Amino acid sequence: YNAAEQMCVLVKSDSPMEMYLRKVGQGSYLKTIPGEKQKHFVKHALQWVVKQPRDWPLLLDNCVGRKQIPLIMLAAPALRLSARPVYHFFHDLALSYHPLGYLVRTLAFHLLSPVAICNSKFTAEHIHPLVGNVWGILYQPLDLERFNPCPSGSPPPELQAILRSGARLMLTPSRINKPEMINDKNLQALIPVLAHLKAIGHFYHSVVIGEDRSPGQINSHALLKSAEQAGVADRFTILPPTFVIEDYYKCADVVVTLAPREPFGRTVIEAIACAVPVVGSRTGGISEILQNFAPEWLVDPNNPVATAETIVRIATDPNTSTVLAKGQSWVKTQCSLVGYARRIMEITGLNPTEFKLTLSNNY
Repeated sequence: YNAAEQMCVLVKSDSPMEMYLRKVGQGSYLKTIPGEKQKHFVKHALQWVVKQPRDWPLLLDNCVGRKQIPLIMLAAPALRLSARPVYHFFHDLALSYHPLGYLVRTLAFHLLSPVAICNSKFTAEHIHPLVGNVWGILYQPLDLERFNPCPSGSPPPELQAILRSGARLMLTPSRINKPEMINDKNLQALIPVLAHLKAIGHFYHSVVIGEDRSPGQINSHALLKSAEQAGVADRFTILPPTFVIEDYYKCADVVVTLAPREPFGRTVIEAIACAVPVVGSRTGGISEILQNFAPEWLVDPNNPVATAETIVRIATDPNTSTVLAKGQSWVKTQCSLVGYARRIMEITGLNPTEFKLTLSNNY
């Protein structure tokens, strides 16, 4: 859209994001901001923004972390007084188990009073108390040249022994976080599903791919211990995150994602784009996506028997390919990179001939 000359993207100096954007030829509109830690980057970035012309709109991307909120509160008065258009894209629910934490978030966003954009209706329902009006929903975009149904070459080395064993691959890309958090990935629920599949005579191997930031990776150890106790340790594997996750999707027979409060469910659209069926939670953002083309693949995330039966049914159902085709069409329409860029330009005024700001409570 030739909008680079109207745009400035603030990135942390020497960060992976800066290196990636420069590598792919997108360095011309970058403004690098120093900061040893994320909170320092946010502080210096907001200080830089306040000094820029007042008619430059600001788009904040998911600044809802515990360490970011105080910085938002400090910058909010200057941003409000400048009458600068401020937009905030919410990618998660911005909730806190601590009542004071949620109160502080509410105060911060009432002070900032941004135009809110959300990545799903589920997210919007939770964000509404923070900001009042939600402008609209933008599903996250997907690079369909990268995520596609074309067969890959040789399987990733970490999967080759599993595939040679004859097991069907049950894949779950996910951060490995502490159970019962607000955005609990519910990975513990995979173990009884795998155990039930084994009990009814189906050979599946569950592979979780994701980062574990817990001290000593205690979250991963807890999952492995649960698998051992359930008698499926030889059918359960945890792998580190990868930059070529599409190669893993293309080896999978099914993706299983049972997070009950996932804001959007990027894993779902990535898998569907690669022609891999998804068994997902019937709650949250995962349900919001799957109900558009595969409501029969939704399950109670805490019902391992129903989940296992759905996995088996998908493998033998002649209608699975038809459902996948519907899903791929939906992803192509709703998660287009071009469409996403166009809507962001319209919202922020980079494409002023088409932009008309309308605040609405209708998500």
